[in-house]
Amino acid sequence: MTSPNDERHLSLAGLRRYLDEDVHVAMRVPGEPHTVLFINPSARELGLRVHTTSEDRPPETNLRHLVARRAWNGGHHCLEVVVTDPALYRDAYPLLCAMSDRIQLDGMRPADALRLTLRQLALLLQRTERFSLEREIGLFGELLVLGGMIGSLGADDAVRAWRGSASEEHDFGLATLDVEVKTTSGEKRAHWIESWTQLLPTGDRPLWLVSHQLTQAGLGSGALLPELIDAVRRAVGAGAAGDEFEARLVAVGWTDRLAPTCDTRWTKRTPSLAYEVHGGFPRLTRDGFAAGTAGLVHVPEIKYRVDLTGYAHDVPVDALRPALAFEGQ
Repeated sequence: MTSPNDERHLSLAGLRRYLDEDVHVAMRVPGEPHTVLFINPSARELGLRVHTTSEDRPPETNLRHLVARRAWNGGHHCLEVVVTDPALYRDAYPLLCAMSDRIQLDGMRPADALRLTLRQLALLLQRTERFSLEREIGLFGELLVLGGMIGSLGADDAVRAWRGSASEEHDFGLATLDVEVKTTSGEKRAHWIESWTQLLPTGDRPLWLVSHQLTQAGLGSGALLPELIDAVRRAVGAGAAGDEFEARLVAVGWTDRLAPTCDTRWTKRTPSLAYEVHGGFPRLTRDGFAAGTAGLVHVPEIKYRVDLTGYAHDVPVDALRPALAFEGQ
């Protein structure tokens, strides 16, 4: 791609001079197809006019101050790309130059050249991808459980038990029980439940809920999510378990390029607790509603909060004790 300062294009200084003089300009850009840079002060337009065919239709830019339109000029069908706000002329001018280069030097159709130029500009302006705070806290809690289980089950079985984002399954499936992990950064031990089945045991397998309460840690204490990921990586090691762990991370949306966006150090606000989900445990299930509730079939999903603050927790089974004790180091 050439710049507005080479021999093909009017320099930025030249553009500023014409704009300051407030005169009409129609300047040919050397090359084929016939392309003209124009300034129309009375219409408040800076644009690029390209000879095209009658079949070429202007793409929709979806931008307030950049318009693509068909025109008839000098006996030719044209595509015009027009900047309509004088305050944006200087910043938009390189975009017009890039578009003309793609047409004349790269042989692109005018409409395609505009689409590609706008797409590249959008990528340039795209904000850094972030791992949402909700996902960060949730993954932190699951990795605390996984890290603790590695010591008791071994890396292969612990990683195999972590189901990650597997649809309609609990977070961990051990040999004899399932585990749902809930993590909050609130002052109360309150957790969001996001489906009818999230707190429903699978068949005869017992279901346990592990509850973490996190808080922001001071400098030098606690762990960043990327640090916790690296700690679990080291514990898992290489080989099949390491490959499966990396695949689970990808499945939950993690990539190491997100590490700079996770800059909060987390530590446990209170000890992690475990609850066996049965009997009178606070939850909503389809069977828990009165028989004959009208229209329940048309409520495929629900979302509600369970506040376990002060609720009596259970003595964890042996398999869960290391998962509750693990602090991330």
